[in-house]
Amino acid sequence: MVAEKPSVARDIAQVVGAQTRAAGWLHGNGYVVTWAIGHLVGLAQPHEINPEWKAWRAESLPMLPEQWPLSVLESTKQQFGIVKKLIQVGNVEYVVCATDAGREGELIFRLIYEAAGCRKPVRRLWISSLTPAAIKAGLLAMKDGRTYDSLAAAARGRMQADWLVGMNLSRAYTILQGETVSVGRVQTPTLAMLVERELTIRDFVPETYFEVVGTFGKTPYLGTWFKAGETPSSESKRLPADGELARAIVDRVERVGKGIVQSVTQEQRRIPPPLLYDLTELQRHANRLWGFSAKRTLEVAQELYESKKLLSYPRTDSRHLSSDVAATLPQVVQAIRGPYETQLDEGTFHRKLGRRYVGDAKVTDHHAIIPTTTDPAQVSLTRDEQRLYDLVCRRLLMAWFEDHLTAVTTVITTVTSNTVTSTAIVSQPAASPTADSLVDHFHTTGTTVIQAGWKVLDIPSRKKEGDEDEPNLPSGLVKDAPQPVRKVVMEEKQTRPPNRFNDATLLTAMETAGKSLDDKELSRAMKDCGLGTPATRAAIIETLITREYIVRDGKALQATDKGIRLIAAVHPEVKTP
Repeated sequence: MVAEKPSVARDIAQVVGAQTRAAGWLHGNGYVVTWAIGHLVGLAQPHEINPEWKAWRAESLPMLPEQWPLSVLESTKQQFGIVKKLIQVGNVEYVVCATDAGREGELIFRLIYEAAGCRKPVRRLWISSLTPAAIKAGLLAMKDGRTYDSLAAAARGRMQADWLVGMNLSRAYTILQGETVSVGRVQTPTLAMLVERELTIRDFVPETYFEVVGTFGKTPYLGTWFKAGETPSSESKRLPADGELARAIVDRVERVGKGIVQSVTQEQRRIPPPLLYDLTELQRHANRLWGFSAKRTLEVAQELYESKKLLSYPRTDSRHLSSDVAATLPQVVQAIRGPYETQLDEGTFHRKLGRRYVGDAKVTDHHAIIPTTTDPAQVSLTRDEQRLYDLVCRRLLMAWFEDHLTAVTTVITTVTSNTVTSTAIVSQPAASPTADSLVDHFHTTGTTVIQAGWKVLDIPSRKKEGDEDEPNLPSGLVKDAPQPVRKVVMEEKQTRPPNRFNDATLLTAMETAGKSLDDKELSRAMKDCGLGTPATRAAIIETLITREYIVRDGKALQATDKGIRLIAAVHPEVKTP
């Protein structure tokens, strides 16, 4: 049995009864359990394929291998030797691929198996949890390794594409630029998005504008002026930078001194409980709440999966559960419900989850991230581990809660004044009740929670700079009710550049990259995958930082001059998704 890491090998060995330790492996009860340490084998370097490719010369490009020889990695050569020897032993009947159940895990095993020259039958252990019960169930359900040939072929194709793009284009642009650069199939389009945003910010010239805000009513409420005949929006509320129009509005509204409620409308909004976490959504949420990098979230989730046995497999791109996993939820809920008991309705969890959460066709290699049945009270957790585990527990429990219901009330208050001859005033579009009057419109919204629903378990996100509190509307606001003008002011504001990407927003951009491509066929092919995979996106971000193409400034990710130079140099097809 070949696991991906020593810790996973020990868990499997415990279940199968392989208790005798040796250097690099365990054995007993008819089983031999060994491990990789991530990748033990990779594609050969250019000079190992063709000695003429050792020198970086333009005339040797493109390098297009006819065959793809493998190379044992120097750093893990000793462990490869152990694995190779064990799987070739005469009394070994078959080999179990027990690497991580996914594309990358499949590739790790296949490369070892091929480099070792092994021809023995292969069985595949495919599990989404490392609890003893999950491992036992997986052992009983092992399939012929050939069942996963398509997955292995996809992994191999991705690896070869990375080699072709990385090796050829890194050399080409290093020669052209006169400095060593790294170009990658995924990292360069990702960098291009960061560079485009950085250049937009650098070129941005803030524009001054004004808004007019009135305070109305005996119980005060605020309203913002907007252009008559238009829908209230940031654009329709914006007034010219010279301030003349804003001052004219303030003057006439102050002069009239009273307004009237033109309309009061209420819209009920219903937000269902969110879907369960896949890795990308978990990384986004942890970044928004605590500023975790994508890498940090993956590290903590992996620890909760491998060592603490509290989470299912984290490197998943599914937000749904298979029907057989859904059948185990009562035991999961029983294990995790303790800290949330006061917020739970006792009868809720007897109801089966519906198609929003459960669907065999919607589950890819792995189901959504959920807690396991391991008792968390028996496990010691760090602060970050506790935070992330709590987040996953809350997200699962939310699935049984009612929708979050709010009522959004919109009030339009008008102030009617006599027409005057000021050019500034006459130039305003007027929705006048009479020919010689002018109507100014003010927009107010307020939100009332009707039913908290799943939000009782939600952890509020930290407010962003510039976020304003939702105003509280006084009761008794009805159509045609007169409202005194208490105050009216002009507020000077400036347009802002777009925000720099952070881990959360960059993960979203990578996930959705390609959906707006002009090439419709390519856009359809990318719509469900984007740039990279949930398992690799964190590493891509960290690689860009390591190679000094971007820097992390607090939560923000900022392209460097080095990164900008590279994107300016590469061909458009290299930097687009």
